[in-house]
Amino acid sequence: MAKLNRRNFLQAFSSGLLGIGLAGKKDAFSLTTETNQAETPFPKIQKYKTLGRTGLKVSDVSCGAISLFEPNVLRYAFDCGVNYFDTAESYLRTKSESFIGQALKDVRDKVIITTKHAYSPREKIKKEDIIKRVEASLKRMQTDYVDIAMVHNISDLSLLKNEELQAAYSQLKKEGKIRFTGFSTHNPQLTLKQALNIDFPQVILVIYNHLEGQKIESLIKKVHDKGIGTVAMKVFAGGKHGRLKSLISPKVSYPQAAIRWVLSNQNIDCLIVTMSSYSHVEEYVAASGKSLNREDMKIIAEYQRQAGSLYCRVSCSQCLASCPHHVAVNDILRFSMYFEDYRMEKEAMRYYSQLEDSQKPFSCVSCPGYCQSACPYGLPVKEKLLHAHEILSA
Repeated sequence: MAKLNRRNFLQAFSSGLLGIGLAGKKDAFSLTTETNQAETPFPKIQKYKTLGRTGLKVSDVSCGAISLFEPNVLRYAFDCGVNYFDTAESYLRTKSESFIGQALKDVRDKVIITTKHAYSPREKIKKEDIIKRVEASLKRMQTDYVDIAMVHNISDLSLLKNEELQAAYSQLKKEGKIRFTGFSTHNPQLTLKQALNIDFPQVILVIYNHLEGQKIESLIKKVHDKGIGTVAMKVFAGGKHGRLKSLISPKVSYPQAAIRWVLSNQNIDCLIVTMSSYSHVEEYVAASGKSLNREDMKIIAEYQRQAGSLYCRVSCSQCLASCPHHVAVNDILRFSMYFEDYRMEKEAMRYYSQLEDSQKPFSCVSCPGYCQSACPYGLPVKEKLLHAHEILSA
């Protein structure tokens, strides 16, 4: 088989043409012929990278605390070498931040913490309110400062031009309560492009995985070249491996393969994965510093074959313009993913309840399904929306 460049490497995955004749490293991807080696019972982070121009050295495999129920798991992750922890005001209704504080307060100088706050463009943003919310987060995390404060789940960076928001974060930086600023996004095709022209983002949390990374790789490289730190999220491409029993292999773990795939892109500084159990910590940390290998590629190809027609690409928005009723298709199917695949039932239902009724799929019953015709992946979008409404409204 001919050597693959970055583009046809990904296309080979999607088309199921990936074979054992793949040749070596191309562009930012590194491939090896090594097979997985036995891991020690107490895995340790093997690689740290500098996060953009912040100067912060972060573990390549890091912790996202969107769903966890035991602070000791966070501490175990730290003991395994994880030093970057991502949380948000909204996670577990602020309890995630509290868990961060409980677990890490006595090692605060050895860890890097990001928290995030969401602001609705439909509401009046006030400097004083932002400052109070950030200070409340600091109190919950039992710290005087946060390393990175992000504007959460932003789809258009025009919000960052708000004078009240800029003034609030500027003051918090001057007071030493925030070291660096950034944003998280599920709409990277627009926001990464916008980030090239503004100074606010010093770190970006962006969706990136083997099923939907190709379209944004050039943008990731551009923001990385600008000196913006790049952190990947949703690296398991929907996390459907728990329902695909054929992906359970004694040779390779799908999560580890997916992690290594993301980290093989040298323009990604680190990734975050939800570590809600001790076994999660051990499985994910064991992938640190390891190169993508042939067994990884085989299991990723099999995942794409089985899950490609099940997974709504979170960063895709091609169906939105086709919907005459302005249903929040991306968000609803993302919440459904949280419910069914991430097993975050209560949180998923809470997120769904916060949508306006006009954004919910009430009109889908009588609609012919314009979204399905527009979906480039052939997903039964209408059926998925109606199913999502059923499980998220129970």
